[in-house]
Amino acid sequence: MKALSRNIAQLALGKADDAPLSSDEQEICEEWTSGKALDYMKVDTSDPRLLEYAALYDKLESKQEAVWESIVAAHSLSVPVQEEAPVVQMQTGNRRKRTWMVAAILTGSIIGGIALYQLINNNKQPNAAGTIPAVAEKPIEPGRQRALLTLANKTEIDLDTARPGIIAYQDQMEISKESDNQLVYKISDNHKQAVTTLDNNLKTPYGGEYKVTLADGTRVWLNAGSSLKYPAAFNGNDRTVEIKGEGYFEVAENKAKPFRVLTTDGTEVKVLGTKFNVKAYDGDNAVTATLVSGAVAIQNGTEQKNIKPNQQAIVTSEGIAIKTKSKEEVLQQLAWKNGMINFEGETAQSILKQIGRWYIVDTRVEPGTPETTLTGNVDKTASLADVLKLLNTTNESVLFTLDGHTVVAKAKNN
Repeated sequence: MKALSRNIAQLALGKADDAPLSSDEQEICEEWTSGKALDYMKVDTSDPRLLEYAALYDKLESKQEAVWESIVAAHSLSVPVQEEAPVVQMQTGNRRKRTWMVAAILTGSIIGGIALYQLINNNKQPNAAGTIPAVAEKPIEPGRQRALLTLANKTEIDLDTARPGIIAYQDQMEISKESDNQLVYKISDNHKQAVTTLDNNLKTPYGGEYKVTLADGTRVWLNAGSSLKYPAAFNGNDRTVEIKGEGYFEVAENKAKPFRVLTTDGTEVKVLGTKFNVKAYDGDNAVTATLVSGAVAIQNGTEQKNIKPNQQAIVTSEGIAIKTKSKEEVLQQLAWKNGMINFEGETAQSILKQIGRWYIVDTRVEPGTPETTLTGNVDKTASLADVLKLLNTTNESVLFTLDGHTVVAKAKNN
């Protein structure tokens, strides 16, 4: 940690300047000062790590005057006077009180603590009438490669923080995280085949995606907000996996063991060796399967249809429909897997779903918004502000704006 951060940590944890931090305290403070705490603030409030930050906040609150003086002293030594940011104060009862929000202006080292302070106090101390929030909104950044792996014994491994190398053994397989952030299953010399099937589950949150190579060599790319359930080793007569959300499959050929992809609505994709995309998000009105190469059979209930390369099967409550796509349209369907967000041929509603899953924001379509399709695409590493700017300059009918943490689409003439 930097000297300033270490000084604040010593004060906050009630330790003398020369007293060492425990390993747990060191880990909490490093995550706090590095800004990684922001990631924890984005997850569900039931996340157990939230309690650790809550405990740290309690210690900070009881010593905030001392810590504040430390921040001011360090700031006066490290920042030229002309660059000093104004101190913003908020009305509290009959007196004015410095708030921890000011620290976010003075030093980025405690941004994680600031996020926590706001989270805890949102419903605790409402702003006085006419008060303007003191902290400027942080730009909404794009997602990245991250996922949670759940083993057969319910052990969970956060692949975002796990180090590269072997992370677990399942069945006769060893599971490794590669340096390029993908998961690989391969046969281990030191483990015997399990008696029962050991199912693993790979889940990507909103704002995350991941790639896994299964035991048979099949490669799967998972889009944001998706999950894949699969056996650690394919020991039976077929290879069956279950998907929620969206995934792109490059299936290793094995005529003796057909590959089957199941979705939650009962749709089944049967293949031998092929490349295809399956989209089956909860809340969507249809399941789609787009074939790149090979051949697959789509089954839903008693109905079954085969599709060829450059064809797409759309499964709804009314049955299975087949559409032929151009090569360009197929590439548009696979844009997410190739690092892009596709707008081409998409409505405002479908674009907002993509944005919501990748940037972890709420979305809303205002009444009267045209249902026309838009054009273009953008790199997934772009900030949300850049994405909205591009959308607004490449279409004449729909305006996209950011209202707090909600992306809103409405007619441009409104």
